[in-house]
Amino acid sequence: QYSNNDIENAKSSYTKAILSAREHKFINEEALACELAGYFYLSIDDKSTAVDYFTQAHEKYHEWGAFSKTSKLYEFVQSEFRFMHRESTQNSLQINAQNDLNQGVSKRLSDH
Repeated sequence: QYSNNDIENAKSSYTKAILSAREHKFINEEALACELAGYFYLSIDDKSTAVDYFTQAHEKYHEWGAFSKTSKLYEFVQSEFRFMHRESTQNSLQINAQNDLNQGVSKRLSDH
């Protein structure tokens, strides 16, 4: 739909995909849908909405336990949006990134 330049229908489709994944408790699918929505909004130059979706994706990847993905998404958001001053988003991502690191270290230590 987006490839046909139907922006409004694409927005609606991303929202429906996110809500469906949430309704069915598919955390990984919700994370992916949020991330893809973030890229979509970035491509249409709606950076504020993109940051919101990337933040949601980060939170859902974290909830799912995909810590490597949360780290990569955090790095992308930091590099792509360094010019934006969205303190709450940055704080949320920083806290989750630190938690990811702590959990990863704890898991490695318990594995040995």
